[in-house]
Amino acid sequence: MDAEVILVGGGPVGLVMASLLAAKGVPCILLDAAAPKTAPDAEDPDPRVLAISPSAREILSAIDLWRRIPADRMGLIRRMQVWDENGAGELVFNCEEIDEPALGYTVEQALLQAAIEPVLACLPTLAIRHGEAVNSMLTSGDMIEVRTADRAYRGRLVIAADGAASAMRDLAGIAVQRRDYRQVALACVARFARGHEAIARQRFLTDGPLALLPMAVPDQCGVVWSTSTQYAELLCAMSPENFRQTLAGKVESCLGEALDYSRRTLFPLQRIEAEEYCRERFVLIGDAAHNIHPLAGMGANLGLQDAACLAEVLLAAREKRKDIGRIHILKRYERRRRPENRIMARAMEGFKYLFEEQTPPLPFLRNLGLDAVDSIAPLKRWFMRRAMGRVDTPRAADNKK
Repeated sequence: MDAEVILVGGGPVGLVMASLLAAKGVPCILLDAAAPKTAPDAEDPDPRVLAISPSAREILSAIDLWRRIPADRMGLIRRMQVWDENGAGELVFNCEEIDEPALGYTVEQALLQAAIEPVLACLPTLAIRHGEAVNSMLTSGDMIEVRTADRAYRGRLVIAADGAASAMRDLAGIAVQRRDYRQVALACVARFARGHEAIARQRFLTDGPLALLPMAVPDQCGVVWSTSTQYAELLCAMSPENFRQTLAGKVESCLGEALDYSRRTLFPLQRIEAEEYCRERFVLIGDAAHNIHPLAGMGANLGLQDAACLAEVLLAAREKRKDIGRIHILKRYERRRRPENRIMARAMEGFKYLFEEQTPPLPFLRNLGLDAVDSIAPLKRWFMRRAMGRVDTPRAADNKK
């Protein structure tokens, strides 16, 4: 046996999963098809800006990662403003309403991945193999084996964290349910004439939501613009001046003129749900298990909650000297995480279709609903606490445990 656990996928969720286990002495090997990550230059930020919930921050703190993210590259979300292009309704969330220091935080994905490397290097029970893609997998008795182009690795359990297009999920023969949203998201980092004041802004346009995520630099925001494929391609083909004008106009110049922006990146949008999260000696986490619409920025947070929950389940079983690769152990994780992930996926999908529908009287009713929620304090607090991940926080997220 090469390691007790073999992890596949070197994104944030896979790295955090490896850290949660290896920090508790579990022998792990992490296979990452990509090269080691380097921190992006502040002058050329990663267009993929993640919104990190307070509960996800606790998970990152549990592996001594949070304090390693440069403070001058970490944004703070103290308020969130939501409004509709087709009406006057508005909803504003404020962290002070629930006695929290923040609703969330923002960080570039590449920066987060680069920051975790020094943490991983200090864990004697973890080995990382970059540039190794798995091409086959075989379960035999109490072992599971994966093969790369160069060698084979054997362990008790394989954890797949290799993203929405998971090759490991395909090797395991796990089917998925898909819903193509016929949209793509355009991501970039933009600077505006006025400061963001730690406010995350989201305007629901007729063809999809446009979000501005406040970053550490006061006039800089991460942009996530979900729209039709045709319009997204048009946006990417626009001249710099036309794109800046279009971007500012679509958010009603709430931050003034758009001054400049980073490279524009497109990624397709679809809902993916694996029909099973686990098989004997094999388990899916993060986007490999579920992929949702990005309109509330919950994807990475759900994946980190998966990692913390699975770590809690595996460590509890290991403490009782049980075989952590057995299906009945892994099903405990699936029973806890699938309902929450499904609720969030359906909720985001519901919001998407609700705000895209323009048949009267729906625009009037949904704007009335925005104003109603904004005026009902208990309902607002419920929405905020759920978005912040204050539901079933795993013990692995508590660095005091």
